[in-house]
Parts: sequence; C-alpha cells; structure tokens
Amino acid sequence: MKRLLFFVLILLNIQFLSAQKTDNDEIYLQKLYIYTDSNNDSIFYYSNKLKKSENECNRYRALNFEAKALYQTDKCVESEEKCLTILKELNNTDVKCLKLNKLTALNRLFWIYKNKTDYDKAFEIAIRRKKLTETLGKKNAIYNASILGDYNNIAIIKDCMGFYTESRKILKESYTKLPEIYFNLSKTNYYKNPNQSEYFLKLNQSSTLNLIAESYLNSSADYTSKDLDSASIYFKKAYNVAKTFNPPHKNSETLYQIREVEVLIAKKKFKNALELIQKFNSNSKEFKTEQNINSLKAICFYNLNNTDSTLIYGKKYLLCYNENPKSKKRLHVIYDILANQYYKNNQKDSAYKYSELTIKELNFITDNKNATNKLHYLYDFNNTKELNETIKNTNKKNKYTFIFYSFFLLIIAIIIIYYFYKKNRKTKIELAKINIEVKDKPITPKKEYNINEELEETVLNGLIDLENSKDFLKPTFNINVLTKKLNTNTTYLSYIINKTKNKTFKNYITELRIEYLIKLLAENKDYRKYTIKYLAEEIGYTNASAFTRAFKKYKGVTPSEFIKTLK
Repeated sequence: MKRLLFFVLILLNIQFLSAQKTDNDEIYLQKLYIYTDSNNDSIFYYSNKLKKSENECNRYRALNFEAKALYQTDKCVESEEKCLTILKELNNTDVKCLKLNKLTALNRLFWIYKNKTDYDKAFEIAIRRKKLTETLGKKNAIYNASILGDYNNIAIIKDCMGFYTESRKILKESYTKLPEIYFNLSKTNYYKNPNQSEYFLKLNQSSTLNLIAESYLNSSADYTSKDLDSASIYFKKAYNVAKTFNPPHKNSETLYQIREVEVLIAKKKFKNALELIQKFNSNSKEFKTEQNINSLKAICFYNLNNTDSTLIYGKKYLLCYNENPKSKKRLHVIYDILANQYYKNNQKDSAYKYSELTIKELNFITDNKNATNKLHYLYDFNNTKELNETIKNTNKKNKYTFIFYSFFLLIIAIIIIYYFYKKNRKTKIELAKINIEVKDKPITPKKEYNINEELEETVLNGLIDLENSKDFLKPTFNINVLTKKLNTNTTYLSYIINKTKNKTFKNYITELRIEYLIKLLAENKDYRKYTIKYLAEEIGYTNASAFTRAFKKYKGVTPSEFIKTLK
C-alpha cells in the first residue's frame, strides 16, 4: 500500500510540474505579446525562457520572437539566419501550429528583403507564404487572417514595382476586412487575452493606412500632385489609430512627423520640412529614427544650398548605414546628393566616386525590379490559368459554356500580356535616365533628385554646339573627348543625354552621324555613287560592316537599300 501511495504521489508531482510548465509557457507568451513592439530586451529575456518549453510549437514561437527582436535592433543578418533556420527545420512539417511558425518566419524574411530593396526575393517569399497559407485547409479565422497578410505583402511589392492603383485597391479592401478578421480570431480564443485582439487589430489598421499613404506618396508625379494630399490624409488617419494603442507606443508621434516631412519634401517645401525635423530631433536615438532623420536633413539642406550641412548629414547617413545596413530606402539618393554637392564644390574625384556608387546601386535596383516584374507577370498569369481550370471543371457538361469561358479567359490572358508588355516598356523608358558605360542599353530607375541646373545647362549648350559642328564626324570622337571639352565626367554627361534625349550617348552620336549622311545623300547625288566604305569613313566609321549594322538598326534598311529608294 505504501509503495502504491508512493507511485501515486510521484505521478501527481509529475502532473503538477507539467501543469506548472504549461502555465509558465502561457505567462511567457503573455509577456512576449505585451513587449512585442515596445521592449526588445524583454523579448530576448522571455524568449530564452520559452525556448526551454517541452512544447515544440512554443519553442519555435520563442525563436520567431527572437528573430523579431533582432530585426528591431537592426541585426538583420542574424534575424534572417534565424528565420532561415526555422524554415529549414520545419521544412516537411504538417503540424498546424508549426506551419503557423513557418508563416511568421516567412513574413519576417519578407520585410528584411523588402527593406534591402531585394524585391525579387521579397516577392518570392510573399508567394511562398501564400502557398503555405493555402495548405492550412479549412478557411477559418486563422486562414482568413493569414491570407489577408499574404495579399498585403503582394500589394507592397506591386507598389515597389510602380503598380500603385493595383496596390492601393488590395490594401483598401484589406482594411475594410480587418475588424471582422480580428473579431473572428477573438471568438476562436486565438488570443488568450481579449485585449490582444483589439491591440493587434489597431496595429494592423494603422500599418495598412500607412501603406496606403506611402503608395500615394510614391505615385505622385510632381510636387503639385493631389496624391500628396491623399498621402497626408492617410498618414493622419494611421496616426489617429496609433494614438489609441494599448499599451501605447511612445514613438507614434515621431514616426508620424517623419512621414509628414517626406510629404513636405515631395512638395518641395524644404524649409517647412526642416523646421518639423528639428521638433523631434532630440529623441532620434531613443526611437531609432536617427538614420531616417540624417537622410531627410541631407535632402533638405542640399535643396536649400547649404553645402556644409549637406555633406555632414549625407556622411552621417552613410556611416550609420555601414554600421547597420537595415534599410537601403534612400541609399542611392544620398550617393547622388553627395556626387552633385562635390561637383558643385569642384571636387571632381569625390564627385566621380559617389556618382559611380549611385549608378551601382541603381543598377542593382533595376536588375532586381526586372526580375521581379517577370515573377509578377507569371503570378498574375498563373492566377488566370487557375481560374480557367476552375471554370473548365465546373462546366464539363456544357460544351458551349466552356468554349465561351475559355475564349473569354484567352482574351484576358492576351490583355494581361499586352498590359505588362506596355508597362514594362514604359518602365524601361522611364528608367533609362543614367547611362552605364559598360552597357549599351542602360535601364535605371526614376531619379528622385536631379543633377544641378547649372551643370545641366552647361552640358546642353555644349550638345547644341556639337550638333552645329562636325566634330562628331571625326573617327577619334568619343564620350571622353566630349566630357573633356565640357569639363564634366562621363557619368553626368551620359545621365543628361539619357534625360534630355531619351537615348544613350552611343545612339545619340550614331543618329547625328547617320542624319548628317542622309542630308548629304539628299542634297548631293554624287554621294549616291560612292562605295559604302567611303560613305562610312565620311561620317567617322573606320569599319564598313559596323557602319552598315548601325545604319540598318537606325533606319531599318541597309545603306545600299536606302540609296535605291532615293529619287
């Protein structure tokens, strides 16, 4: 009897300890939710506690909270590594709570790649996350919340790619669904504390409103655009929601003011922007806004012609970026500002250094956007195909209905292909503003801040003089000859030709030479009797084959064929 009692006591003790551990897990999770956006040290502390849990799902929750704290403390490399570890270890799991941990890790990766302007990877992660959400099965409250987040991520990438209207449509629809989503989550006891449901609802409402505002800001064509007023309205709406957070966020007002500064800069109200920056400058270290403020100050001071301050804050931004490269949002802008400022100061070596860095960064963004454009197109086209399959399966008994829908979807597919072809073509034209010498057809993103007007006017006058002369007909004429004559560098010269002529330097000179020859052929019939080699040499070509290829590319026919059409 004593032995039996002994074993019963042991069993009860085990059950008590197990229940105690379960209770501890709940306490740690409660603390983690409380501190998730306000205290990173507390997140690390309670994550370490929760990692000792016997519950596998809770251990991975702890790892995800750690990844978030690392991200929020600018340790993005460590955060990325932790997320990738989670995904690798849970690669083949079918356990629902572990799938939810995978979704969390994927979402963190999405934001890491997006902020690094690695849109290709970010879009891949967004699609991967959506596919994982679709394996959750029954479309319940958790599924609906997750799929809404997936579509928001896709909308964010659409905005980065310039599809602003599409992006805002998704985000506005998402915003209207949020109250129902979080009401249903609270009904399923997804959150142990009812206040958490209300808090995360407000957090997502504020975030979505800010994303809509940023889309309006990004889509503004110039400083008079009405989109800038819309941006300001939605930033204000987001801030009004943020003011009701429980627990409150100390940095809500500061973040709102920074966004208002961005709107003022877009409106070219640089003095007003600078005055607003000064109001919340003192808490920049506490709220980790120092990097953002440095970049905004550099932009304002540059446009207000304050040379010393431009260089000071531009360098501060780069110093912070090199120490903690969390976001590349304005990196190419700061490079460009420093290049222009050093050029104004007649410090050509420094100007050239930063102009090269500008082009390198823009080239990375361009290549990334081109790759993402392909993924974006395939994603939309595959959705059309899936719709086609659905219609086909539900209309097998009605041959004519199936034919009608198939034809209808074919038309949609053609429209999509044509739309993205035109969109991509338009994007390439807008991006072709800065020439990269090692490439014949540079494609660069839309510049936020232009080269100084004095330099541009000098170069444009030089181009007019060139067109009125015959210098471009010399075999030795090239971009280096012209840059030396205009006292500039190849980067700026290429940029201005791209901007004003909408073509590369090589294409610009080719057209000048061929148009000159066409005029000769029209005015002097004797030239029509000369050999192709002679005509080539007449306009600066040392190789007849190269001349023929250039002529055909420009006119669509060879020089011989063109001469035959002349009367």
